[in-house]
Amino acid sequence: MKAYLLTFIRTEHIVVMPLKEQKLARRNRIFLTAKQLKLLSLTEDGYAIPEGTIEIDKGVFMKTGVHIYPLTDPKSSFIPPTGIIKSTEDGDYEYELITDAFVAYAKNENDIYQFELVAGKQKLVTTFLKSIDFLPGVDGFWIYIWNHWDNRQTELWASNNISNKKTSIEFLLKNKLNTLENGYVDCVVHSKIGETNLVLDDHKKIQLYTKDETLFNDFGEKIMNLGFRQTKEFYNLEHGFYHHHYRPASSLNRKDFTKLLMSNNFDLVDSWD
Repeated sequence: MKAYLLTFIRTEHIVVMPLKEQKLARRNRIFLTAKQLKLLSLTEDGYAIPEGTIEIDKGVFMKTGVHIYPLTDPKSSFIPPTGIIKSTEDGDYEYELITDAFVAYAKNENDIYQFELVAGKQKLVTTFLKSIDFLPGVDGFWIYIWNHWDNRQTELWASNNISNKKTSIEFLLKNKLNTLENGYVDCVVHSKIGETNLVLDDHKKIQLYTKDETLFNDFGEKIMNLGFRQTKEFYNLEHGFYHHHYRPASSLNRKDFTKLLMSNNFDLVDSWD
């Protein structure tokens, strides 16, 4: 008998599930059609049904636990950006330590200055788009698709068309769900000045890498003018917190996303395990 195991994360406004259609019922219970259930086959021969599941149809099981994340609760100290979310399991640090802030690092052994910024859901996308305008110029654009998306190779895709600020921002806004809000990709905006890379990574941190000290200092000043504070106590979901990556329910799967990149004149530059 083939079994179907249903697992999901439910929030107040989004349901992160591998389905195009979702139906929320009373008391946070989810009911799916037989057709939808067939899409959720996660088992192989010899697979043992986990404890704590209930059988809701012949050969169909559901875990009874539902984790609710109040992402839009204004009382929350930090609301994570779309694409990444804290696990219910506690990590090494208190969640309240994560705040909108940035850290700036001195030049390393490779003559690179590094900047990292954390922003919550309400500020991240706007801040990243403004950060593109803070660069003296844009000469390239590429996307990393990470191997934790469908457990495949990491891939680097480079655009042949995007070569200035305007086209960078236009592409990101047009494909917001699949780029800015996708927890499986890095978006990289490149400037030849200082060999600079501005990155929105898969943990939804804004990062700047540059060899140009003036650019580095100007960038930090403009970020502070947006209301962000510099800190030495820098906390983010990537380190010390159990977390999950996800993409919005209406975004493209990996196969269709690569088709989107190719249709927008991106080339696959490299891939690795």
